[in-house]
Amino acid sequence: MRHSWILAMLLLVVVWPTSIFAQQAYRGEDTLWQDTVWDGEVLIDGILTVAPGVTLEIRPGTVVRFTPMDSNGDGIGEHEMFIQGRLLALGTQDAPIRFTSTAADPRPGSWGAINMMLAEDEENVLTHCIIEHAYRGFHAHFSRARVSDSYFRRNMRGFQFQESEVVIERCLLEDNLNGLQFRNSQVRLVDSTVKGSYWGVRCVYSELDMQGCRIEGNLINGVNLRDSTLTASGNLIAANRRGLYLQRSRGSVTGNLVRGNSEHGIFLEESEAEISGNRIVDNGRAGVRWLNAQGRVAGNHIEGNGLYAISNEGTTPAPAPGNWWGSADPAVWAVLLRDGRLNPETGLVEAVDPLEQAPGLDLPDF
Repeated sequence: MRHSWILAMLLLVVVWPTSIFAQQAYRGEDTLWQDTVWDGEVLIDGILTVAPGVTLEIRPGTVVRFTPMDSNGDGIGEHEMFIQGRLLALGTQDAPIRFTSTAADPRPGSWGAINMMLAEDEENVLTHCIIEHAYRGFHAHFSRARVSDSYFRRNMRGFQFQESEVVIERCLLEDNLNGLQFRNSQVRLVDSTVKGSYWGVRCVYSELDMQGCRIEGNLINGVNLRDSTLTASGNLIAANRRGLYLQRSRGSVTGNLVRGNSEHGIFLEESEAEISGNRIVDNGRAGVRWLNAQGRVAGNHIEGNGLYAISNEGTTPAPAPGNWWGSADPAVWAVLLRDGRLNPETGLVEAVDPLEQAPGLDLPDF
């Protein structure tokens, strides 16, 4: 009798599993109401929602394909996913998960997005994923997520989110129209590369902690914060139009290499920042552009910038103690400072206690 009861329970487990394996295709407007596992090939020919309280697990090597659908002709694909429960996309280095289009020659925006909407009860996880040809590869509102070791390529926007907490680690964002943009969010960006976009990293009303990243080759600004707070250390910001642009923001910028940006290495506009221990070299116009800013530029190596080391174009003074200007001769480096001595309507660059030689800065080996 006891053995019969155990057998009956085992049969119930088989018939009523806690998770179900995915059907092969989802069409139209469909919803996952039960914990689900995807493994293999999955087709989304419509809009798929993961209901609140439901977990979707995607196993290594799975390929998720979205059919193109643009009903209003705006160039943006409409087939996509809405995660209101939890997403666990757990690829591996040898078997990444791929989100892509069914189109033979897909373009950025061929499909919509991986959307996370009101998915903040538990952290969503994407690791070792390839996300390509979407309008917004990762899109979130009021959600928590961790994205690691993933590749975002040829999307209109690699990441776009607001009112969210997001950690991005060891990711490559390459050749997206915009790399990473967000608002009203808390973000940690670590050991990641953002390149080949119009805007690299762009945010408003947010907190960004950026460590060990490469932000390079973006056509407008590498990193642009407005009304936000930045902590940046150990990064390479190179070959963008403007390297780092802070507007009405606060920042701690230490131990970075800022080089070869075609306009300004660092642009501070009505912002308060501590710029210290950086190497700011070979930028096209000025190493640092200062416009009605607060804070100081101290202990940096500032050399070889096209027109000026520091250009003060506002009314506030620019404290700049203890920097290396490429020469210990005041007659040489003084002409690299643009301030109230040239235009009485602007503040001074207070370049006191200049260094007599280049400092031995502890910068990453880029």
